Amino acid sequence: MTRRGSQVWAVLVLTALGAALRFPTLDRQSFWLDELVTVALLRQGLTDVLAEIPRTEATPYLYYVVAWAWGSLFGLGEVGLRSLSAVGGTATIPVAYGAGAVLVSRRAGVVAAALVAVNPFLVWYSQEARSYALLALLGAGTVLAFGLALRGDRRGLAAWSVLSALAIATHYFAAFLVAAEALWLLLRLRPSRAAVVLASLLPAGALLAHMPLVLAQRDNAEAV
Repeated sequence: MTRRGSQVWAVLVLTALGAALRFPTLDRQSFWLDELVTVALLRQGLTDVLAEIPRTEATPYLYYVVAWAWGSLFGLGEVGLRSLSAVGGTATIPVAYGAGAVLVSRRAGVVAAALVAVNPFLVWYSQEARSYALLALLGAGTVLAFGLALRGDRRGLAAWSVLSALAIATHYFAAFLVAAEALWLLLRLRPSRAAVVLASLLPAGALLAHMPLVLAQRDNAEAV
C-alpha cells in the first residue's frame, strides 16, 4: 500500500472512531437547560422560531434553521436532535485532515484528524443540541479553504468566502477566525489582493447584516 493510501485508510479509521465516540451515547443523558431552550424553539413553526431567536438566544439563525429541518425529519428527542451535532462533529474529522494536509503535510493532517476525533470537548459538543458542532465544522472548512487559497486556488478562495459567511451566520465568534484568515490572505496574496478583498465582502456583509440581531440579543449573554 502506498503512503498516501495508508493515510486515507487512517483518516477513514479515525472518522469511524470519532463516530463511535459520538453516536452510541446520544441518549445517555437527558437534555440540559440550554438544549431545552433549543427544543422549545424548534417545536414551533419556522417563522415563530425566527421571531423568538432575538429574545431567547445569543447566536445567529443558521443553526436553528438547519436544526428545525433536521428535527422535522428525525424528531426532537435526544437522539433525533443531537444526531445533527454528531454528524457535524464526525464530518469535522476528515475536514481537519484536509486542512492539516494543505497547510502543513498529510502526516500533520492525520494528526489533526486524530486530535479532532478524540478531543473530549469536541466529542461533548458533538452530543449537544446547540450550534457548536456546526461552528466547528464550518470553522475547519474555512481553514481548509484558506489553505487552498494560499496556494493560489481561486475556487478555494471562493469556498473560503462562502464558508466564512456561513460560519459567522452560525456563531458570532467565528468572526475572529475569519478576520485573522482574511488579514493573512491580504498579506500573503499581494498580487491577488483585489480578489481577496472581493472574497472578504461576503463574510463582512454577513456580519454587518447580523448587527441588528446582535443588538437585539445584547441582554441574552447567558444563552451563548
